[in-house]
Amino acid sequence: MICYPDESEDQKCLLDSLLTTPCFLSASLAKQCAYSAALACQDQSVMDLISDSVGKLLLKERQLITYAVSRMSTTNPYFMSRKALNLSGEGTLTALKLRPFADLDIADTSAYHYACVCVSMVNGGYDCLQGHADSLRQGGQTDDAIDEALRITAAVMAARQIVFLENRWPVYSS
Repeated sequence: MICYPDESEDQKCLLDSLLTTPCFLSASLAKQCAYSAALACQDQSVMDLISDSVGKLLLKERQLITYAVSRMSTTNPYFMSRKALNLSGEGTLTALKLRPFADLDIADTSAYHYACVCVSMVNGGYDCLQGHADSLRQGGQTDDAIDEALRITAAVMAARQIVFLENRWPVYSS
């Protein structure tokens, strides 16, 4: 379990409140956002914190999040690198050998796009982040709900940073 120091109490309270009483997302979407961000953070103690906070994932939720994490682990660095190098032409999902979205067995497209938003935020894949946020808006999701997903991700990222800090600070005398 993560031990939040007094200096990080605000971050703990933010995550707790977003996961226990989301305002704009359903509890299920908030849970999936938290898991998506935690998986992208690649820290087992953060994963354990999320599991303890919101419970285990259903199989369909796990599959959806796995698609999002897997696809963003490819698209985020690819499109960021193409943009940084200013390559001619456009990179495509076809060039990455990714199946078209319609061919995936994803029933809840909003949940998928929320998962992609969270993973892209952690990965710094801002082109993908923008594209998935646009897809959410086109699907009727509000900016408030998207912002709540961003805040969940930020709070999960803070938990990862707190774990890193707590494991690396030398012991000080008082």
